[in-house]
Amino acid sequence: MKQIVFALVIISLLSSMAFAQEISFGKPAIQTVKIEIDEKGNAHVTHIVEKSSSSQQLELISSNFTNLSVRDEKGGSAEYAETGGDKTSLLILPSQNKVLVEYDLENVVAEKNGFWKWDYRYVASTSFFLPNSTDTVFVNSNPILLREVDGIRCHGCQVKLEYGMKSLEQTQKITWEGKIFDVIISTNGKISKVKLDQANKMLSLDVMEKDQYVTLVIPKELLWNPYEVFLNDKKIPTHEFYQTEDMVWLNFKTNSTGKVDIVGVSVVPEFPFAAVLVLGAAMIIAAKLSGKLSLH
Repeated sequence: MKQIVFALVIISLLSSMAFAQEISFGKPAIQTVKIEIDEKGNAHVTHIVEKSSSSQQLELISSNFTNLSVRDEKGGSAEYAETGGDKTSLLILPSQNKVLVEYDLENVVAEKNGFWKWDYRYVASTSFFLPNSTDTVFVNSNPILLREVDGIRCHGCQVKLEYGMKSLEQTQKITWEGKIFDVIISTNGKISKVKLDQANKMLSLDVMEKDQYVTLVIPKELLWNPYEVFLNDKKIPTHEFYQTEDMVWLNFKTNSTGKVDIVGVSVVPEFPFAAVLVLGAAMIIAAKLSGKLSLH
């Protein structure tokens, strides 16, 4: 790695007056960004800058960085110059290879009650890789399950990133007529025990904090989706953001404390789960046969 430190001074004299003119060094860098976040809220940042025959200006995400490293993609040295300003920028000089700019940001993600938040703003496409103990991430309040993906990517990139660790999870058991159902709950606040109201096809719980995220993994055999969620008898927005054959991931955010009611379309043992599947398959077959018969 080779750093070039230089100063450019341009003095223009006209009619005994001196004028200072702002100078731009290089075009904006063509780049993508990779950010790896550890369990303490520290981030390791890598800018992948495309090769170019001209100089490129690269603004760092924050000036509070440590362990700066600049090299080309093959491990060789890369020439650059560091410039000042509100945020530190680098002038990446022409290179025949991609240039990797790496550094660390300490405590960049803030934690409260085990929930982590980062308001991230940067113009380049950015990929985030969160700690292994993170199961669900909220991007601008929209939940994404990390079970089947390694990370998330944003383009452009202005996001409110929020997530919790698996340590926030709890499992509550609901018993009905001798059968036990596990409901997995993840939240950044306190909640009461979940109760089943079989007659009204409803699960109920109390939330103890304002602006509280609650995610439940609900067995379909216990309460069939789609769901409607009410906070103090007022309907609130929800996300059913993932499901398997027998489980649904439901998320909502409360704007006050109070009682939450989750209403489904059927409930144990009103209509056995296996019977629902059989009936659904039968209805599909009947619809297809009906369509064929109508053609004659």
